[in-house]
Amino acid sequence: MSGGDDGSRRATADGGDEVEPAVDPDLEPEAETGAPKVISAGHINWDVTIHVDELPERDGETRIERLEQSGGGSAANVAVGVVGLGGQSVVFGSVGGDESGALALRELASAGVDPGHVLVDADAPTSVTYVIVDGNGELLMLANEGANESFSAGDLDRDTLADADHLHLTGQAPETAAALATTAAEVGPTRSFDPGRRVTDRGYDAALHAADLIFVNDREADALADVTDIDPRAPDDRVVAVKHGGDGATVHTPHGDVSHPGFDVDAVDTAGAGDAFAAGFLGAALREPEIAADGFTHDPREYQVPLLVANACGAIAAGTVTARADLSWDRVRSIMGESPESDLLIEIRA
Repeated sequence: MSGGDDGSRRATADGGDEVEPAVDPDLEPEAETGAPKVISAGHINWDVTIHVDELPERDGETRIERLEQSGGGSAANVAVGVVGLGGQSVVFGSVGGDESGALALRELASAGVDPGHVLVDADAPTSVTYVIVDGNGELLMLANEGANESFSAGDLDRDTLADADHLHLTGQAPETAAALATTAAEVGPTRSFDPGRRVTDRGYDAALHAADLIFVNDREADALADVTDIDPRAPDDRVVAVKHGGDGATVHTPHGDVSHPGFDVDAVDTAGAGDAFAAGFLGAALREPEIAADGFTHDPREYQVPLLVANACGAIAAGTVTARADLSWDRVRSIMGESPESDLLIEIRA
């Protein structure tokens, strides 16, 4: 499944090497490679998704075209996505002791995610997010804090972390993210972090520096470059996947970059597209020893297939009514069509 050295090289304008990607990759991992076990830590919400033709003016009114309720929260969304692509998922976070929390946990369990490490805070409500989607698929989100940060790193024992192949962190209390990432670095799992829109105002420096792999969008990448010593587009010692919305994504490594323009899709709801991207990337990359056996490799050629799968999963989510996308290898193949690597551009830095 790895891009590896299957492509031939040709010179680029800046004197580097561009690698012609391989054609017709084997997208679905072999069963004998083993299903990666991922702990996804962060928010677990209950989502109410409201579709309208257009957002109203101030003091205005608009008609609700469709209303859906489902599980949500970035940690939960990634966990479900990883399972859909054949992985094993443990979700770590917190919900309230109310009906919304029970619904969220029940939905996770029915999707094949292990919710046994979720803290139930009987004194707080489950975080409910109202996602308002207009006719162009653009979002307005309203949320309460609820119980989604009641958990702490001490609520997850070291043995559970040591038993995992990977720890994926999403938005949460900075001290919790830092402690989880530090412990994971000590006991073995590789680490990724998708800090979300509050990347610069929550003091995530320690967690960011402990991550082997960071997921951000263009706006978050710009903010990260402004307020930290991490350059997302030319990282010194980690891998950064920068999402460009409908224009695909780029994986930046210390040794070069790989980009893909994404897949055309009629977006109906972009909520959860970034979570699906992360699930797809991890679902592909973690099965490949060349990529993740000892931290994440810095060879950009190895990220050809994970980037393709991630972009396909993001496209699936953008075409899904709620933030919880139904990911599978069959759906990934359907989005990709034939010769999916033909539009990849890989640049190797000297």
